[in-house]
Amino acid sequence: MRKPVMIIAALLFLFAGKAGAQNSKDSVIETMLIRAVSMMETGAVENATKYLEHIKGIRPDDDAINYYLGTCYVMSGRVAEGEECIKAAIRADSTNVWYQDALANLYLNTGRGAEASTLFLDLMEKYPKKYTNAYTLTLLGNRKLSEYQDSLAVDYFDKALMLSPDYTPAVLGKSEAYRMQGNIPGFFAQVNEMVQNPGLNPAAKCDYINQLLRHIDYNFYRVWNKQLDSLVVGCVNVHPADTSALRLAGGWFYGTERKDIGRQYFERLADANPDNLDALYLKMQIMMDEGASGKEIIDHCEKIIKVGGEKNPKVLPAMAVIGDTYHQFGQDNNAFKAYERVLKVDPNYLPVLNNYAYYLSLKGKKLKKAAAMSKITVEKEPDNATYLDTYGWILYLQKEYKKAKPLFKHAMLYGGRDNAVILEHYSKVLEALGEYDLARSFRMLAENKKEASE
Repeated sequence: MRKPVMIIAALLFLFAGKAGAQNSKDSVIETMLIRAVSMMETGAVENATKYLEHIKGIRPDDDAINYYLGTCYVMSGRVAEGEECIKAAIRADSTNVWYQDALANLYLNTGRGAEASTLFLDLMEKYPKKYTNAYTLTLLGNRKLSEYQDSLAVDYFDKALMLSPDYTPAVLGKSEAYRMQGNIPGFFAQVNEMVQNPGLNPAAKCDYINQLLRHIDYNFYRVWNKQLDSLVVGCVNVHPADTSALRLAGGWFYGTERKDIGRQYFERLADANPDNLDALYLKMQIMMDEGASGKEIIDHCEKIIKVGGEKNPKVLPAMAVIGDTYHQFGQDNNAFKAYERVLKVDPNYLPVLNNYAYYLSLKGKKLKKAAAMSKITVEKEPDNATYLDTYGWILYLQKEYKKAKPLFKHAMLYGGRDNAVILEHYSKVLEALGEYDLARSFRMLAENKKEASE
């Protein structure tokens, strides 16, 4: 939220302009208000809030008191209370542009773009010199776009671009308007113009194109694949060393079964960023997809850990992969050591807690420890069918059949019916409880799932 400049001076001017002599009570309140605003400006928001709450109790309809109290509430994360105070300030003085601006920005920062747009439109009409700029015009263009008023949206984006030709959000908005209109040639022309502009933010370009590529269907790809390729390659040509451009190109070509081309872009990304964790993780994914040996994968994961630092949460997935790889090759003792390494950094790292617990259960070892770890995963993600299955299976092994059953029933609601292992585990729990007909039904479902996957 933008703050008014020269707050203290403005307050003094405000008080000086009030007609009539002040009594001592008013003078005390205004002195406290100035003191509270000074506190707020120096970061002592909690103390400022107490002062302002006190004087609001004395003068509840004062616009300045409500405005600054609302500002303090917002700064403290008490957004709903802040909104009410700022609205009270506007009711007390509907001509004050600061108050309306504050409310518009509050709406914008809390994801209420339509309400923000309404206020900004009103401000543009009242104060055209102050509010007619690329930012507000683009905001209004996006609002019209959300209302499927494509032509009006384009008008707003064009006005924004007249004021600021390289304003990326307006360029992206206009591109999206063409796409929604079904003007695909116009859309590609606009996006290509954006791609070829070296002054625009490469990350913003790539993010937009990536979002586009994620939502296209096969028919669109079949007709427009050359143009899509051109956008992706164009980003790299304009920004040849940019991480986001190389990642976009690698992912696009690799994901459209042109893996040799995709691999080349990923290799360029890794070469240009030898210490970049994202690049190293991408390389790890390719290694796994292409059947690299367990030793190669583990060595690469150790490289990620070395680059990121042993205590860096970002290396936890690499640590976990080491454990999973050891388990895959039957080296459970090494796998468990790897999992312990993860849990030293983050004792609540759920994927490792789940896998560690499940692999212990497969060996029939340390079931009490396994149950404690698995319980954490279910408490953190109560609708995760995999976690529910692990905990339920461990309880079954501990002969806690009645406690296991509701976990499996819940898992059935969240994808468990699509997993042969979970269905088989549930059938064994039901059988242990003497519910033989239901157990037979789930066993048959499990067998059918296995046959379908073979």
